[in-house]
Amino acid sequence: MRNASTAILLFSRSAAAEAAEKSFGGDAAKAVRATGKLIERTERTLAQTGFPIYRSTEKDQRGATFGRRLATAMAGVFAEGFARVLVVGNDCPFIRPAHLRAAAHLLAGGKNVLGPDRRGGVWLIGLQREHFRENVLASLRWETGHLFEDLAAHLPQATNFSRLADLNTLSDLRASWHVLRRQLADLYYLLAPVVMVGFRLAVYPPRIVLRHRPGRAPPC
Repeated sequence: MRNASTAILLFSRSAAAEAAEKSFGGDAAKAVRATGKLIERTERTLAQTGFPIYRSTEKDQRGATFGRRLATAMAGVFAEGFARVLVVGNDCPFIRPAHLRAAAHLLAGGKNVLGPDRRGGVWLIGLQREHFRENVLASLRWETGHLFEDLAAHLPQATNFSRLADLNTLSDLRASWHVLRRQLADLYYLLAPVVMVGFRLAVYPPRIVLRHRPGRAPPC
């Protein structure tokens, strides 16, 4: 039955709107390309899970704050009759279908699920409909380093899930390039170092080596 199932909410602005909020460098076209690739990869990952997927962008989001917009979007998914919702954004390219299936399994067992990121926020929220409090959720300290602790304090039976990194700045992209180059090689132009050659600038893409690096642990 639908009211006994789980849906996934991809809460994400469009590529252009997302690029305007990120610090991916001064080239607007490259930033839009980067966010577009991140969104595309997230959509492909979610499609592999087999769960119903809802997408929320700035075109349909309502509310004056991030928290209110997200809480309203979640309420819309619950209104469709689902008992559980997994919420993800577009800025964590390390998500695998296995992560989401494992989180859904925990939800089916009655747990709420939080996936912490490295900044005190979250890359994943898994919530039971019976524990959804729209106004409480909207009032939390979203987009700060206090979000994870706020969610953990307000959600009963919250289980901490895998810690994954998200991408919000050019530095984040560069720090994760050893992984991203295998997944999102199109982004190399964004990361290409610019050097002076004579009286002109030349852009050289980083050398992409596909062989395995001994001793480097997988990202998740």
